Amino acid sequence: AQGAAARPALALSGAGADPPPDEDRQGSARSPERPPGADALYRLRILATTDIHAQLLSYDYFTNRPLRGLGLARTASLIARARAEQPEAILLDNGDFLQGSALADLAATERNRHRPHPSILALNALGYDAVALGNHEFDYGLGLLRRALGAARFPALSANIALRLGPAPLQDELLTAPFALIRRVLTARNGQARPVTVGVLALTPPEVLDWDHTKLDGALAARPMVEAARAWLPELRRAGADLVVCLAHTGIRDLTCEDRSEGLAAEIAELPGVDAVISGHSHEVFPNTAAYADPRVDAPNGRLAGKPAVQPGHSGSHLGVLDFDLSPRPGPGGGWRIASARTGLLSAADLPQGRAAPALRQAAAPLRSALARDHRAALAWTRQPLGRSALPLTSYFALAADNQALRLIAAAKLTYARQALRDRPEAGLPILAATTPFRAGGRSGPLNYTDIPAGPLSVRHIFNLYPFPNTIVLSRITGAQLIARLEASAQVFAQIRPGQPDQPLLDPHTPYFVFEDFPGLSYRIDLSRPRGRPGRIRDLRLEGRVLGAQDPLVLVSSSFRLGTMPELTGEVLLSPGLPLTDVIARHIRDQGELRPITGPGWSFRPMPGTSVIFDSGSGAPAHLADVAHLRPQALGLTETGFHRFRLHL
Repeated sequence: AQGAAARPALALSGAGADPPPDEDRQGSARSPERPPGADALYRLRILATTDIHAQLLSYDYFTNRPLRGLGLARTASLIARARAEQPEAILLDNGDFLQGSALADLAATERNRHRPHPSILALNALGYDAVALGNHEFDYGLGLLRRALGAARFPALSANIALRLGPAPLQDELLTAPFALIRRVLTARNGQARPVTVGVLALTPPEVLDWDHTKLDGALAARPMVEAARAWLPELRRAGADLVVCLAHTGIRDLTCEDRSEGLAAEIAELPGVDAVISGHSHEVFPNTAAYADPRVDAPNGRLAGKPAVQPGHSGSHLGVLDFDLSPRPGPGGGWRIASARTGLLSAADLPQGRAAPALRQAAAPLRSALARDHRAALAWTRQPLGRSALPLTSYFALAADNQALRLIAAAKLTYARQALRDRPEAGLPILAATTPFRAGGRSGPLNYTDIPAGPLSVRHIFNLYPFPNTIVLSRITGAQLIARLEASAQVFAQIRPGQPDQPLLDPHTPYFVFEDFPGLSYRIDLSRPRGRPGRIRDLRLEGRVLGAQDPLVLVSSSFRLGTMPELTGEVLLSPGLPLTDVIARHIRDQGELRPITGPGWSFRPMPGTSVIFDSGSGAPAHLADVAHLRPQALGLTETGFHRFRLHL
């Protein structure tokens, strides 16, 4: 930033300097003009969180222990410190706050609940000024979302999710307000005070209509994010916005990433009239030290298309800070120019722990008080006993070998399917259950794994195995559709060159939840074949025989998969709206004790003289027997806290 006046006292990580000079556009607050003097500048601070996922009290109900370095209760201390320096700071959230922990799941199951949703109680307690709707706000259906937002003391925004689409974006009948105007009175160092109006525009991934298809049932429509933003930005200026901040629930895509829809933040930043972008959805942090192929992305300085931008991680891991030094335009009603801007992140992991953190406890006191009743109820619910397991259930190597935790989920689905199809003509068809290791590291870090020891099982373990409120779906598919699903699933793996050592096993740009396993189906994955092309799936057998392209099957899947790959889900037979967590819990109660499940499964096609690198979580070294056939070798810890292994193909 230009001079000490633009540098915040907080220790920001990845803080950026001024944007490069650019043309002064009519109606935009950005300007290359050098500040005439620090005393005449007005500081505007914007604080942001994103992807909180109802991680409110820094407590992991799945593992029954405190969360380290995560949770809004820890972020509250960062918010308090940032506000102490700039009391007029604006606090925003970029969506995905309503789902993701036992607090949220319990609130969704309480039919006679008369209290506000715990996430809303938390955001109210911390005094948020506005929030965006992310995709996970819709996971429990439109009714719960409306009830939750009814208790909010802040506007919830989305400019592209509509009840009905009109001929153009401005004629859409939107579900919520598209933007909010937030007013502050800023005081310069010379004592002069002036008002400023910040416009906040929010954008939601339109793919939510597919992801939550069965919950929304055609009740909503959506426009592309960039199209909606382009139409609404001039309206914010006409409404009086001096600066415009876009809450864009989308990631920052590298040009090497194939899925363009998951990372539109740079495209949104390019739009005229956008002054800053708060990104989200992909659970990453920005600014960062990564190298992007996209020239619009200046990661070290926190710039997208020259505009200040932040992405504050997930689950309360970081607080994004955007500091603007503003200078008034001359003349009556002249508005403001941005003389300089600085972006950065504050990490909750850097805060002191335990008794050494009285300020942290004080900052979180209003939030903890508001949620005390919900916390007690969630503990009682998640600790209800269900049965026992004779074996540990983990996901540390679920992306490298056949896995007992996934076999358990498949067994629960198959038990339900056989009962549901008992009196239907499809009862005689082969039945396969698709399973996914939803907790397998990735962007959510080295603690994001299932690790359930042998012994008693309770409700909390169900959500450890399956953390999303998806519902069960039974459909009729063909052998050709199943093979296509397997080929799509295999894209999670990189192409491996035979005979070469230490190649990354997983493709870095493919989310791990793309992977699906079908316990009971025997096949090998040929990693030497290119990603995205047919031929990776080899030696496919079902019940010992080759599967024909037109052979009929019953697939037990989820509402999420139905929405994301309808062309490979086939004809829906049953979609009762039953949560898969209920299906798994019922199976454990009926079984009493879980034992190892044997049978056909998948493996990699052998590649002599070839090794791959595989990263896993903190408990992985205790479960190397799961990949003993791959002769694992421990290689130490990565910079991000993962355990790294060499596996031999």
